[in-house]
Amino acid sequence: MVCTNPVALNFDVKVARQFGSFTVGFDLKTGAVTSGPTGLVAQIPTLDFDSICTNNNPISATGSTTWDAPSLSGTNFLGTTLVNLVTTPSCANGLVGTIQITDNYTGGLPSQAGGQVSFSTTSETCALETQHACPLGNSYSCMENAAGQQQCSPNACVDLATQVPVVDDIDTGMYQDDGTTAADGTCLGQMMIFAGRAMRCDKAGVSTAFQNCCKNTGKVLADDTGDSGSPTQMITSVYDSITQGKSEYEAALAAGAPTMVAANAAATVAGDVMSNYGVVVDPTAMVGAVIDYFTQSCDQTSTETGVLNGSGFCYEIGEYCREEWEFVGCVQKAKSYCCFNSKMGRIIHQQGRAQLNSVAGFGTPEAPNCRGLTPEEFQSIDFSKIDFSEYYGDLVPDTMTQIEGKISNGVTDFYNSNQ
Repeated sequence: MVCTNPVALNFDVKVARQFGSFTVGFDLKTGAVTSGPTGLVAQIPTLDFDSICTNNNPISATGSTTWDAPSLSGTNFLGTTLVNLVTTPSCANGLVGTIQITDNYTGGLPSQAGGQVSFSTTSETCALETQHACPLGNSYSCMENAAGQQQCSPNACVDLATQVPVVDDIDTGMYQDDGTTAADGTCLGQMMIFAGRAMRCDKAGVSTAFQNCCKNTGKVLADDTGDSGSPTQMITSVYDSITQGKSEYEAALAAGAPTMVAANAAATVAGDVMSNYGVVVDPTAMVGAVIDYFTQSCDQTSTETGVLNGSGFCYEIGEYCREEWEFVGCVQKAKSYCCFNSKMGRIIHQQGRAQLNSVAGFGTPEAPNCRGLTPEEFQSIDFSKIDFSEYYGDLVPDTMTQIEGKISNGVTDFYNSNQ
């Protein structure tokens, strides 16, 4: 809003009634009485708030006198009516005021009690000033196209209703725990050990309001048992834990709790969800993930991927174009990953697949190959050539013997449960 051309503005507020003292509240923005007795007659001008208050012009009372309302019988008798301005209207109080009329007439003739207060201020001519900004940041300037419209790009705008975007999403359903089982739970299909899931996160683009949803959150999760439970259930529970943790965090802050107390509350809730999968939650990192992903335009898949990848549970395959517009090209890129239930699972796949001829890497960014290992493939891996040092940091309390035992017992239990 820009206001110029100041001019002096003088106006009166007039109120009256038949007999008796009274107090009147008025609003200059609406030109109305806001409080007062019945039988009141008033003349309240309507003023434009912006023209007076955009530049905070003061309002001053310049005088007061009695006023005879033409519609009322009788008159104000000299010296019997007192007019007092109780509240002066101002920009700070929203142009509202109060006038008090004191009637001291004790005679028997028809009379009225009324008064007027005169004011002066400055009024200006105001107009909205449109400011254009590019969502890509201050380094990009707006420009006027041939139609006289502001835009950030010299390219013509695209009508997405007629030129439907081409969205290429990866298949996240490969080798999930959904095979046929017998009545006793025996697996009737191909067993897979340390099965993963194809995941993706969106880079800065049109789908994310140009926010980077592949930002590394830092280590939020630390596994302690290797391959535990269904990969689909565990990975989806990451998002559930963040959602519940966020609710607890906001509730604690709203109740006046310090940030660290709120953070611990969020981590406790998230930890309860993830503990079912042998996963430990870092309180500080969890709160960071909550704030990062829910204040940005990141969808559920990007949120899950960010937390899992930051915790070392994912292997990055590459980058691909997830959304493309005709005549424009790629407007949304994404990174694809194979994510596992644990850091141990990711390490075994990342280093173990290189020893196997039956598994041709992790596929392509557009078509990740995140399948688990068959029992025969798993037995073919030379574990003496796999470097687990990255995993040891999550298991400081355990000895090497305990770590090896967990690997052996976990795989044995998995294999025996599917016989």
